[in-house]
Amino acid sequence: MIKKNISKFIINNDLSIKRAILKMNKLNPPILFSVNKKKIFIGTLTDGDIRRYLLKNNDLTIPVKKIINKKPLTCNINSFIKKKNFYEESLKTRYLKGIPILKSKKIISLFLADTFDSKNYTPIMIMAGGKGKRLLPYTKYIPKPLVKINKTPIIHLIVKKILNENFINVIVSINYYGNQIKNFFNINDNFGLKVKFIEENKSLGTAGSLSLIDKKGIENLIVINADIVTELRFEKILNYHTENKFDLTIGCMNYNHQIPFGVVKRIKKKFHMIEEKPTIKSFVNTGIYVINKKLLKKINVTKFLRMTDVINNIVDKKKVGIFPMHEEWIDIGNKENLLKARKNQKKIK
Repeated sequence: MIKKNISKFIINNDLSIKRAILKMNKLNPPILFSVNKKKIFIGTLTDGDIRRYLLKNNDLTIPVKKIINKKPLTCNINSFIKKKNFYEESLKTRYLKGIPILKSKKIISLFLADTFDSKNYTPIMIMAGGKGKRLLPYTKYIPKPLVKINKTPIIHLIVKKILNENFINVIVSINYYGNQIKNFFNINDNFGLKVKFIEENKSLGTAGSLSLIDKKGIENLIVINADIVTELRFEKILNYHTENKFDLTIGCMNYNHQIPFGVVKRIKKKFHMIEEKPTIKSFVNTGIYVINKKLLKKINVTKFLRMTDVINNIVDKKKVGIFPMHEEWIDIGNKENLLKARKNQKKIK
């Protein structure tokens, strides 16, 4: 579609990445077009550009001009009229969100990808079979996914996200107090979703239940642990996974841990220096994944299996994608984080 009211898609190239993210999250399709002070078009900024930057750096205060695509596909109005079919095909085959239409290097309109709200049939699997031992006594008589945050069960927060993003197929893996989870869905008419339950006769870990699902017709499967609350849009990690043709994609967050002591460094067992309270920076696993059908078919043994085992056993590591997240994310796997989540209602939507 051609968009003439383009102001909300335009940003100055000195805008910080953090502010650009906030602006992009309100747009459909999620793409920004950067201009300089003279309104001259400089480049485009997409969610993918931001994720690629976050693989190398987590400073969101730098200006977008450092990470924008300065050589995107563009056109003028005459070439667009003559080659409209070419530009339409480019949006589809190159996974583009939009093409700027220029006149004298300034944007006069935008040719954007169609973004009508259609159903997404990619199934989402919620791993809800764990005992939640770290959340005792809250989980003594109820399963962890039904523990409440601000009067809402954790699993209901996940379901709300699924509904808001127009996904309709859900698989729920259950074991500990599994009937309570089934009843929760039943009394709410499955929230209008197509829900299938995978019942574990014994605890199968974070990946063992993948062997029990009917894999027919599944191209990709989104997997999320039932103790995770996040503002990440599932379609973003799904698109990243499919566009890069990964077998498995891991949602990751930058995590900084400061050692509260001076660290003695050595070279060949000899003293080198003391580094005072260094900060260790790492990517941590968020418990959100996308798995393609080829890898799913290989998971066919019903036994206790962790997702980390599945990932580490993939022979071609180039087929494992790292999807860097900047969205809010809370792992409610222990009492400390549960209490934090309850105190910080703004992070739980």
